[in-house]
Amino acid sequence: MLKNSHIFVLLFLSGVLAAQNSELTGRVVDSEKNPLAYASVVLYEEGSEVSLFGASTNEEGVFVIEEVPPKTYRITFSYIGFKTREETFTVGENSVIGTIILEEEAETLEETIITNRAPTLIKEPGKLIFNVENTSLSTGNTLNLLSKTPGVLLIQGSISIKNTAPTVYINNKRVYLSSTEILSLLSNTDASNIKSVEVITNPSAQYDADAGTVLNLVTSRPISVGYKGSVNGTYEQAVYPKYSYGTAHFYKNNWVSLYASYAINSRKEFKDQRDFIRYFNPDGSVKSIWNSDFDRTTTANAHQGNVIADFTLNEKNTLSFSSNILVAPNKEFNNNVFATIRNAQQQIDSTFITRSYLNNDKSNLSFNLAHKLIIGEQGATVKTAVNYIRYNDDQFQDVNTTYFSPNGEVLRNNSFFTQAIQESDIITGQIDLASPFMSGDLNTGLKYSNIDTQSGLDFFDTNSLITTLDLTLSDDFMYEESIYAGYISFSREWEQWALEAGLRGEYTDVAGNSRSLGVVNTQEYFELFPSASVHYTINENNSMGLSYARHITRPRYQSLNPFKYFLNENNFNAGNPNLVPAIDNKITLDYNYKNTWFVELYYHRTEETLSLLNFQDNTNSIIRSIDANLIGDFQYSLDLIYASSVASWWYLSIYTSSFYFENEFFSVESVPLTYTNSTYGFYGQLYSGITLSEKASLSSDITAVYLSNFIYGSYTYGDQFNLSVSFQKTFWDNRASLTLGVDDIFNTYNVPVTSKYYNQDNSYFAMPESRLFRLGFKYTFGNAILRDNKRSTKTTEEVRLEKN
Repeated sequence: MLKNSHIFVLLFLSGVLAAQNSELTGRVVDSEKNPLAYASVVLYEEGSEVSLFGASTNEEGVFVIEEVPPKTYRITFSYIGFKTREETFTVGENSVIGTIILEEEAETLEETIITNRAPTLIKEPGKLIFNVENTSLSTGNTLNLLSKTPGVLLIQGSISIKNTAPTVYINNKRVYLSSTEILSLLSNTDASNIKSVEVITNPSAQYDADAGTVLNLVTSRPISVGYKGSVNGTYEQAVYPKYSYGTAHFYKNNWVSLYASYAINSRKEFKDQRDFIRYFNPDGSVKSIWNSDFDRTTTANAHQGNVIADFTLNEKNTLSFSSNILVAPNKEFNNNVFATIRNAQQQIDSTFITRSYLNNDKSNLSFNLAHKLIIGEQGATVKTAVNYIRYNDDQFQDVNTTYFSPNGEVLRNNSFFTQAIQESDIITGQIDLASPFMSGDLNTGLKYSNIDTQSGLDFFDTNSLITTLDLTLSDDFMYEESIYAGYISFSREWEQWALEAGLRGEYTDVAGNSRSLGVVNTQEYFELFPSASVHYTINENNSMGLSYARHITRPRYQSLNPFKYFLNENNFNAGNPNLVPAIDNKITLDYNYKNTWFVELYYHRTEETLSLLNFQDNTNSIIRSIDANLIGDFQYSLDLIYASSVASWWYLSIYTSSFYFENEFFSVESVPLTYTNSTYGFYGQLYSGITLSEKASLSSDITAVYLSNFIYGSYTYGDQFNLSVSFQKTFWDNRASLTLGVDDIFNTYNVPVTSKYYNQDNSYFAMPESRLFRLGFKYTFGNAILRDNKRSTKTTEEVRLEKN
C-alpha cells in the first residue's frame, strides 16, 4: 500500500494520473426502472470493510466516481426502503457498470424524515419526465400539479399537449373516463401521491394505438407496513362558491395493500358568452346580423369512490382488484339567451329570448381484476387483466323561445323538450409478457375489447296544447365495436446508446345503426402501428434522441351519436355517425444539456383529423357545430425548455414552443370545396417555486402562461394569459397543510374565438369563472412514511364515452 501511495503521488505530480486511473459510471433504478436519486454507491477493496470511494446518484439515478485505480472492487448500492445490493466489479479504463436494479424492502421502517428537494426534468426521445416526489409541487391536488408541468396546457376546462387532448394513464394503466370526469378525478387526487409526470408525445407500441399523446402519472410506492389516512377540504370562490371534501385510507402488511378513497365535489359555476353571426345573401351581401348574450349557471354534486386491493399470494404471484365509481346525479344547466337581429343597415328587425333548462344524470362504474406471475430465473413476468365498465347518461332538456318586434310586441313562441339516454358496456381482456432478451427487454401482448352502446333521443313539440312526438327529430342509435390487438417491442441499452422499437397491429370491426338514418358506419379494417426511438449520450452533459410513431384516433362514442343539444332553435351541437378514424405520424428530434436545457424539433401530420366544425346555414339562419373529419392537418414546432434549481430555495422552469399549425376541411356551406386554416403561434409557460422558511414549512408558487393564436377545426383562438399565485404552510410535524391561492389574477384567461371564411362569419367570446380564490386544508394521520398505491382502475375505451 505504501508503494502504491508513492506511485500515486508521483503520477499526480507528473500530470498523467488521468491516463492511469479510471472513471466509473452507472445508474441505479427501482424494479420499474424509475431512477433512484441520492442512492449511495460505495467501493471497497476485496476482503476489506474499509471504504475507498463513494458517491451519490443524481436526480436521474446516475453516479460518477472519478480517479478510480484499475482493480477489482466490492461495490454496495443502498437506498432507503430498498434492499442493499452488493456486486464485484473489475475497473478498467473508463468503466461503465451499467444499470443496477434495487428491490424494495418489505420490512417495517422506523420513522424517517424525508426532506424536500427540487423537481427535476428528464428528457427521453418522445418523452418528458417531470420528477416531483418530495418537492414543493407535491402539495394540493394533481390538477394543480399538471398546471405547473412543462408542456401541459389547461385551457377552457380541458388538458392539451401540443394542440392534442392526451390520453391519461396512471401507472401505465389507461383511465377510461370522459374529459370532464378526468378533471374531477385529478382534482380529487392528492399530489403527494405523485412521484412523476410523464408527458409522452410519441408513445411506444405497448400503448393502445389510439393513445397518440399520453399523460402518464406515476405514483409513489408503499415502503412501510401499517395504516395511513387523510382528510382534505377545499373552498373556492369566484362568482359562486364551490366546495370539495375527501378522505383516503391506506393499509399495508406483508401480503396485502388496501386503498380506499371518497370525494364529493359541490360546485356552482357561471359562464357568460357574447356571440356574433353575420348571415349572407346568395350574392354575398349581408342578410342579417345576430348579436346575442348567453349566460349559463351550472350546479353539480359529483361523488367519486375508489377501492384498490393488492394481494401477494407468494413470491411469484400477485392478484389485484380495483374499482372506480363516479356518480353525478342531477347536474343542472340553466341557460339564458337574449339576442338582437338587425338588418344590413344595422336596424333592429326583432329580438328573442331563449330559456333552456337541462338536467343530467351520469354514472360510471369500472372494475378491474389483474394477475401478475413471475417466471424463470431471469424474472420474466406475465400479466393478465380483465375490465368491465358500465356507463349511463340520462339527459332532459326543455327549450322555450319568444320572439319580439322592435317595439316589444310578442311575434311568436317556439317550445320543445328532449329526452335522451345513453347506456354503454365495455369489456376488455389482455395478457402481457415481459422478459429479458439479448441483453435487453422484450415485451409482447394481446388485447381484446368490445364496446356496446345504445342511445335514444325523443323530441317533443310543445307549441300546441297537445305534446307531440316528432319522429323526424327523434332517433335511436346502436353502436358496437370490437378491437383485436397485438404488439411486440424490444428495448436495449449499451454503452452510450439506448434503443426501443415496436410494432402494434389492430383489427377493428364496427357496426353503427341509426333508426332514422339506417345502417351507417359499418367498418372493418386492419392497421399496423410502428414506433421506434434511439438515444445517444454524447458525454456526461450532452445527449440527443430521435423518435417516430404512427397512431390512430377513433371517434368518441358521443361524437358518433347523431343527437342534438340546443342552445336555441337556431343554434345546436350535433354528433356525426359517419365519422372515420384518423391516422397520424409523429417525428421528434431532441437535444439535452445537463438535464437543464432541452431543445426539441417536432413534426406531426394527421389524415382524416377528428375535429369540430362550425357551419352557418345562410338561407335558414341556422348555425350548428358538428363533429367532423377534416381532410387533414399538420404542425411543426421548436420547443425550448429550461428547468433547474437557481438556488437551494428557488426552483425555476421555463417552457416555450414556437409552432406552425395548418388544417384543411370541406367547406360544406360555401361554394369553394375546401378551406385551409393556418396560424403561427407561441406558447410560453413559467413556473417559479420559492421556499420562504428555513425548515421549508412555508413556500410559494407562481405560474404564468401565455398562448398566442392557435386553431381547432374552423375556429381561430385569440391570445390569452394567466397568472396564478399560491402559498402553502405545513405544520404539526408536516402532517397538516394549508394552501391559499388565486388563479388568473388579472382575469385574462378568456379567449375570443372566430370562424370567418368565404360566406361564414361568426364568433364568440366565452368568459367562464377563470379568476378563482382557493383555500385548501389537508391532514394526514397514521404512519406518515407510508405512500399510497393509488392508481388507475380502468381500461382503454371508456375515455371515448364522451367527447371533449
